[in-house]
Amino acid sequence: MASGWPARRTCGIAQCTAGLAQEVLERAKRRKVSWPEPVEEDSERLSAAFASVVEFMSRTTEECEKYYSYVPASRCQENEIKHICRYHSRQAAENLLQTLEQEARKASKDLCIEVSPGTYSVTATSDDMVKQTHVVDVNAGQSIDLTFSI
Repeated sequence: MASGWPARRTCGIAQCTAGLAQEVLERAKRRKVSWPEPVEEDSERLSAAFASVVEFMSRTTEECEKYYSYVPASRCQENEIKHICRYHSRQAAENLLQTLEQEARKASKDLCIEVSPGTYSVTATSDDMVKQTHVVDVNAGQSIDLTFSI
């Protein structure tokens, strides 16, 4: 007899829970929610607020585009390039990328210097005074390629 008691009690709890759930469902069905109708003046104020935000964003975008039109593309950092590509016009992004490509082509120079065998320190300096140095040992008849990333 003791083994049947917990099963009956569990069954009773389940029935009780099901009954309570059914009551809650019925009460929810009878409940009516009345949402307030929007007031015309609220709608007008909301429209005016959105218009103000749009105007502010437009002016901010113009100022931002003006700023980046004066900054040389080579001085833009990666996050600035991503910003221009994401938030500015497609034309602004294409212009920036085209300028970067042109500057990269202009900046790339091949230079050939013949020297006697020995150890040399070769330094390259960019327009904005960034320096990079390579130290090389040159043997007779040897050709060495150096690449500077500045």
